[in-house]
Amino acid sequence: MVLAERKRERRALMDNLLAHDWDVFGTLKFVNGRRIGRTSATKLLRSYWNRADRVFFGHAAERQGVRVPRWCFAHEGSDSDNFHIHFLLKSPIRDTERTCTVLNAIWAQHHAQTAPLAKNWITPVINRWKAAEYCTREYWRMGSATWLDGISWHSIDLAEMAKYEHDAQRQRIERAASPIWLRQAHEALQAQQAAYAADDGDLVEQRG
Repeated sequence: MVLAERKRERRALMDNLLAHDWDVFGTLKFVNGRRIGRTSATKLLRSYWNRADRVFFGHAAERQGVRVPRWCFAHEGSDSDNFHIHFLLKSPIRDTERTCTVLNAIWAQHHAQTAPLAKNWITPVINRWKAAEYCTREYWRMGSATWLDGISWHSIDLAEMAKYEHDAQRQRIERAASPIWLRQAHEALQAQQAAYAADDGDLVEQRG
């Protein structure tokens, strides 16, 4: 009975996700997802997203509430003991691949407990249905606890975001991550895209 109800809830959640305009799929991991704990992990994730918002939108992130649109989901892995998150996101700039590299570089440098570049997975979305299905796949076990509403941001205003795509934003991005980190993040992106293509379009970063 519970599983049937969660199946219906998950389908409704997927329908809601697919109704929104997002174009990036991501996975953020920790150095040790088995020891980080959900409370500590959530604090790191909140500070990370706040930083990403400021990188892309400056003071407007707090003053005008202009933030990167994102839908975040907690996962615990096949043994229920490996905390990490998946997210769907609308790129705040026209260059979606640039968004992916910046987000990975910021996370990898964010804290001693955040995973290195190669362990995360942030790529442009190719198959929206598969991405939404993947993000919600632990709903059957975790229920609504998989949905991280507290660090998600559902408002999308493309015209408003476009106002901030100028030199000041580019300078903030350059200050947020060094050229070396951005280059390495781009190399990680290329490797992930190649792995995706080799796996015939399946999401390959989280086996098991």
